[in-house]
Amino acid sequence: MLKPADKKIIKNFEELVDIINGSTPIDLYETKADKHKRIKNLLTNYEAFCNYYFPEYCFAPFAWFQKKVQRDVITKPNNIFLEQWSRGFAKSTHYGLFLPLFLKFNNELTGFIVGSINQDMAGEKLEDIRANLQGNQRIINDFGEQMSYGAWEKGLFKTKDDVAFYGYGKDQSPRGTRFKWKRPNVALVDDLNDARQLKNLDLAKEDKRWVMSELKPALWTRKWWLFVAQNKFHDNAVTTLLEEDEEIKTIVHKVNIRNEKGKSNWIENPDFSEAAIKVLEETEGAEFIRERMNTPFEEGSIFKNEWLKYTKPLPLKEYDGVLIHYLDPSYKSTDKSDYKAWVLIGKKGLEYHVLKAWGEKTDSKAMWEYAYDIDEWVGDEQTVNHSMEANFIQEEIHSKELDRVALEKGYMLRCHYDHRKKADKFERIQTMQPLFKRGLILFNEDEKAELGMKLLKTQLLAIEKGSRINDDLPDALEGAIWMADRYNQRRSTATRTGKYKKKNQRSI
Repeated sequence: MLKPADKKIIKNFEELVDIINGSTPIDLYETKADKHKRIKNLLTNYEAFCNYYFPEYCFAPFAWFQKKVQRDVITKPNNIFLEQWSRGFAKSTHYGLFLPLFLKFNNELTGFIVGSINQDMAGEKLEDIRANLQGNQRIINDFGEQMSYGAWEKGLFKTKDDVAFYGYGKDQSPRGTRFKWKRPNVALVDDLNDARQLKNLDLAKEDKRWVMSELKPALWTRKWWLFVAQNKFHDNAVTTLLEEDEEIKTIVHKVNIRNEKGKSNWIENPDFSEAAIKVLEETEGAEFIRERMNTPFEEGSIFKNEWLKYTKPLPLKEYDGVLIHYLDPSYKSTDKSDYKAWVLIGKKGLEYHVLKAWGEKTDSKAMWEYAYDIDEWVGDEQTVNHSMEANFIQEEIHSKELDRVALEKGYMLRCHYDHRKKADKFERIQTMQPLFKRGLILFNEDEKAELGMKLLKTQLLAIEKGSRINDDLPDALEGAIWMADRYNQRRSTATRTGKYKKKNQRSI
């Protein structure tokens, strides 16, 4: 006898089938020739395929990263794909519905496995496929009836052409899975981790072991795809552990809710308009950073959110001495490298005002061009001391690019190279704690919405001994404060004879 919970599951599935059936009308007057031509075109165009067969799911135009699924994923079998898309960017829909069926109707799918936290969850994630194979009029019209009576249960079913779909929990082993001669060749890892296990690295590593030692060996060795559809929300999440294992080859597609310019990565979707993202950011706090910006961190204990306060900036000429614009560069320009980070501060008495902050994983040219932008922004109202944390290698790498940018701009940026022997980075950054606690470091209120200022705040809050989050902007801030203290000490004992006037023709 069915339990009430089972009856509800069946009812929900039947309602889903009805919705899909009603949303996929067919053209009864289409000729056989037109039908053949249409199907042929759809099977070579992933975006068109999804829009035609799944109109109920495609409620917004594809984003740039979704349009690249065919080129960057489908055409590259025998790879592990870490699809680190922001929460809400339809990871499960693409990798748990669209893509498996696109492969199936192209005769590329021999079987599909979903691995999740438990068998019930895995079976639930297969329900959209089962409902579409059973009730999607367009699929049935173009490819024939799919439902195989007698083998059509939640979590384990097969189609009439003997393609099977399996749901496994991580307490089960999918090794040896096959239907007749067919071993599955596509697997999806979705919602594998739970909060308790993520706090324990040994347990988290067991999840990784399950993926690599139980799930992956179940796939057909000749041609296969393994997808991990998980944003990078925790240091112990399976996608993070796989990405950081140098012995495992993976392809990473990381898509934050915002791009490097601070704009929406799915602007075509009203749910992720600039206004909508602002609301999410204001209401989700640290979860926004973790789940939507692929930044795994636990809020640290060094800097507290209530200490990070804003103020209206002074007119630039009213700051003591000069403005300090400090750079923490990185060696490389890749997604895995550190940020190139600039922080501009002005000092007034005992207070340090963070006027601007910038951080990007970019090349040296963009880094130096930003410094020139600051030069122009300040103008003749105040003098800027540009300084770069440097050792011999950094100076050698970045100074050559500065020369090239200087030729374009028509003058050389006056940038000092900070060669001092620095103490441990964490210890240096930690020395700012009493300044924040006393309210002596204040952020420019006018820059509150800027990406660089947000990034500085995020990195400060995550600072903790042993944390793996980037700390380049806090490091640049510490360098700027150190430089402001020493420069203004010298200035306070000297006789001022007049204000320095900047010229367009300069040299270091």
